[in-house]
Amino acid sequence: MRIGLVVDHPKRDLPGAVMLGYQLARRGASVVLVPMYEQAVDVPRLGLDALVVNYARPATLDLMRSFAKAGLALYVLDTEGGVLAEKGGNSPPAMAMHIKDSGYADILAGYFFWGSRLRDAFLAAGTMLPEQLHLTGCPRFDFAASRWRALLDGEPRGYLLVNANFPLVNSRFTGKPGGEREAMVRAGWDGAYVDRFIADLKQVFTNYLAEIGRLAAARPDRKILVRPHPFESEEVYRNALSRHATVVIDGTGSVLDRIRNAAAIIHLNCGTAVESVLLGKLPLQLQYLNTPTTAGHAGLPARVSRQVASFDELLGAIDHVERETGTFDFAGVHAADIEPFFHLNDGQAADRVADVLIGAQGSRRPYVSLLATVKGTRARPSLGQIVKGAASAALGSAVTERLRSRFNPARRDKRIEPVFVKTLLQRIATHDRASPLQFRARRAHCVTTGLPLASVAIDQVLEQ
Repeated sequence: MRIGLVVDHPKRDLPGAVMLGYQLARRGASVVLVPMYEQAVDVPRLGLDALVVNYARPATLDLMRSFAKAGLALYVLDTEGGVLAEKGGNSPPAMAMHIKDSGYADILAGYFFWGSRLRDAFLAAGTMLPEQLHLTGCPRFDFAASRWRALLDGEPRGYLLVNANFPLVNSRFTGKPGGEREAMVRAGWDGAYVDRFIADLKQVFTNYLAEIGRLAAARPDRKILVRPHPFESEEVYRNALSRHATVVIDGTGSVLDRIRNAAAIIHLNCGTAVESVLLGKLPLQLQYLNTPTTAGHAGLPARVSRQVASFDELLGAIDHVERETGTFDFAGVHAADIEPFFHLNDGQAADRVADVLIGAQGSRRPYVSLLATVKGTRARPSLGQIVKGAASAALGSAVTERLRSRFNPARRDKRIEPVFVKTLLQRIATHDRASPLQFRARRAHCVTTGLPLASVAIDQVLEQ
């Protein structure tokens, strides 16, 4: 069985994809990690039996319909499926109705859920058949569990980690003015609400930057690591905080590594509060900076955090961080608020997803179509999609992706490097007491032309 896994943002999603790839390879499957931006040209050349995509949104519906029409078994493992809103476009009921009414329910073979709250919403709405709904958790959080935690960077450094979550007003990738607003409206949010939310968020962002600078000035003995969201521009942070010698702006590496090495995590409405609890690190939410609108947009990060109501209270919590950490009810918070959205912290999410995929293998013909690559796997492709598809078909997407990255530097962060996949894959195997030489990762190639692709293949090397 040959399974494709679409990877949205490698810095956030690639480790979990490699973990899932390892578990699938252990079970005899051949796996291909497909960059999201290249899926339209790579998937038709990989000979896949099934494809696990990173979300089911309006922007990709036509592409997914083309895949399904070609006979590819489609599954969704949403890379943003845990921190959900109480109401609006990404609340559980709204997501369930979107899948049901948009046509996605008709083309999906299955849906993997981070937690029971969203799965139960799908069941209540009759979105898909119950046997198509799989409660698994998300593989990228497996590294936070005791089973795999040793794979993280284990050198505590004691800094205060400031995690940011403002891509909507400080986007790294959306060049068109108003693009993020349009995306929210297309996803089902009310336009007037989006305008109010963005206006409030801009002011909250300004205040958040000022507060971090205020903290650096008040506690010059404390090292502060500011980590922008993967989809944010770092320039604003550098401009606002560069005068503080103890502040470092660095969004590189795994957020789980950074959390594990921190004394505490400071944030505002950031989903990494969940990872902080999973790793036993105190999350401090700057609740006093919220407006009613920003506070109500996604309440989970606040509920799982130690909320501070003033700057003075923040300083007190930092000055007594060991005591605050010792009295924080990590187990109770997980049981009450995290498990319904993120399932178990047992390191077995990738196992559960892999078991479903392997158990579902049937007699489908592997999907291969050079014509689909040229057309970008669209029924009515644009001229730009045809040009990209034709160039990729002639040269291989490994070449065209590299060329496009030169003209659009933001795309470099979306590339999947085989050396990273190989290194992590072998570390996982070694930790799991398997031979690292038993698994390999390499550049994928077109099954018909042999041209190198942007995707990366993982498989198990069988003994001779």
